[in-house]
Amino acid sequence: HRDLHSFPTRRSSDLLYPLQPKEEESIEEIITQNANCGLYLLKNYICPVFVIRTRPSEHPCLLFEKLYDALPLYDGESEPRMNIVCWRQTWNAGREDEIVILIFPRKKHRPVCYSRTGEQQLLISPGALDMSGLIITPREEDFHRITAEQAAGILQEVTLDREELTPVIEQFTYYQKKNSKSESNDSRTVTERLHESTEPEVSVGIMSNQRIHFSLNATYQAKGSLVRGEQTVECCDGGILWNGNLYRELTFTPQEKKASFSLYNVTIGIKFHWERQETQIFSGTLRLVVEEEKIVAINILPVEDYLISVISSEMNASASPEFLKASAVISRSWLYAQIEKRKLLKEHDHGFFSFNKSDGELIRWYDREDHTIFDVCADDHCQRYQGITRACNETVVEAVKATRGQILMSGDEVCDARFSKCCGGATEEFEFCWEDKHLPYLVSIRDAMPENTTGIRPALPDLTWEDEAEKWIRSTPEAFCHTEDPEILRQVLNDYDRETTNFYRWHVTYTQKELASLIAENLKTDFGDITDLVTIERGRGGHISKLKITGTKETLIIGKELEIRRVLSRTHLFSSAFIVDKEDICNGIPGKFVLTGAGWGHGVGMCQIGAAVMGTKGFSYDEILKHYYDGTSLRKVYK
Repeated sequence: HRDLHSFPTRRSSDLLYPLQPKEEESIEEIITQNANCGLYLLKNYICPVFVIRTRPSEHPCLLFEKLYDALPLYDGESEPRMNIVCWRQTWNAGREDEIVILIFPRKKHRPVCYSRTGEQQLLISPGALDMSGLIITPREEDFHRITAEQAAGILQEVTLDREELTPVIEQFTYYQKKNSKSESNDSRTVTERLHESTEPEVSVGIMSNQRIHFSLNATYQAKGSLVRGEQTVECCDGGILWNGNLYRELTFTPQEKKASFSLYNVTIGIKFHWERQETQIFSGTLRLVVEEEKIVAINILPVEDYLISVISSEMNASASPEFLKASAVISRSWLYAQIEKRKLLKEHDHGFFSFNKSDGELIRWYDREDHTIFDVCADDHCQRYQGITRACNETVVEAVKATRGQILMSGDEVCDARFSKCCGGATEEFEFCWEDKHLPYLVSIRDAMPENTTGIRPALPDLTWEDEAEKWIRSTPEAFCHTEDPEILRQVLNDYDRETTNFYRWHVTYTQKELASLIAENLKTDFGDITDLVTIERGRGGHISKLKITGTKETLIIGKELEIRRVLSRTHLFSSAFIVDKEDICNGIPGKFVLTGAGWGHGVGMCQIGAAVMGTKGFSYDEILKHYYDGTSLRKVYK
């Protein structure tokens, strides 16, 4: 046995003696699990040494697993190479013992000198004690010949060098820096971000409840501790109760690049006819905050990862590549616009309201002001986002990758690129669905093939006139979205979406009792018998933006399109592009109301089914975008 006391650095034999409670000059902190458990790097030793210091009552396995996952693999092996030395030590009477674990990261089993011949051979194959500075020499001649420099060289040869050690340590610090960045108060506008050429992150509101049950499927850090496995939080006294402690907010930061967490009982399709609950899996950071006496679960992740999930959630991965590329661009553009709106609403509170109420009129729309503590929600109110629950087909990944950083611009403005399932042959204008603001790229167009001779789309009738709207809705004009091809519909509609049928033109029939009950329940007002539903205003795409409900007790004008759809349905009507027929009239009271409608959704911007048809017909993604968003251009905002 020979120790390396003659080597000109810190004596390696010191490792065989207990570490002092405070050795800031000797160890460098990498990450702490809590005040009593942490991972460090030993400084000034011959080769890299990771140190875990912990009280016996703690469980340092999460720290070790994180290091285990961070170390490199060699020669196709399934586990990293390492040596481990461990001891238990006591410092003062009555003080809890400390456990010290040393991990030596290896890249080679044996040094070169082991396999040499003659005098160049040294039969030394370092093990745990050798790495700690106690060199074992099975042959006596090796004991007499080896020098301190040779012994040190053997240890350095079989362990990681500084360059190889750097990415290991970076895996510990990557998510800490990332989380710090995501939680910072970033007041930059989207316009300012456009010049930064870096991919931003998005915060997505997933669910809210009094009690949330979730599982951390890998190692996460929260409140200075490393955690994983099943977790439960409850709203208590305005805070978040977790593990017996009350917090104002909680952030669980992943400590592994492929980390994920599962949220149980997530409601999807909120207030739609196919509403249901399911367990969903997400990558990125989980942030929990309290709002209106409920805990809100927020997922923070890079924009491109978010888009892969959105496109996989919104439509089938078997869609044509050009359609998927177009979808990626508009989803990214819409997202940028929503982040910008949230910033402006937060910084400039002008008393903005999404409704106007006066005597005999209630006009309401549903948009950005609903979300103030995150950028977008995960449901159809924004863009359907279901984390990594839905398998991400390689075609989707390639489509997002091919358009990485590309957004639609209208001059110097990021396009608020809206989209819907099926426009019914004509797209609608923005101001008839949301606030009274004209956006030049969200105008009404006919969703039809350009004429061969001119390359111009067929003219769209003026659907603001009721006679023209009635003729349009009662007919089935040719349009890109007028298709019953199951392969094309499968591109856009997931399993539960395909529960909806006949949406290009549809019919809904209500008895007097059914309609009166619906309206009374949704508007919290007894209208008596309903005598009429009268269109007051239609958009240029045929969607009703103001509808007068006349009853024997009350009369009220409601709008805009989503409010109309909400009031006249248990969930939502397919669209507000409909006409009304009254039947079985007795003493001026209709016994039945038959609604005949066109399309599915608000109809603004890109029609997804129409775009899917265009993709199968050979249109490129930029041609699809120009068809639905007039006068726009593409800009790449980050690499």
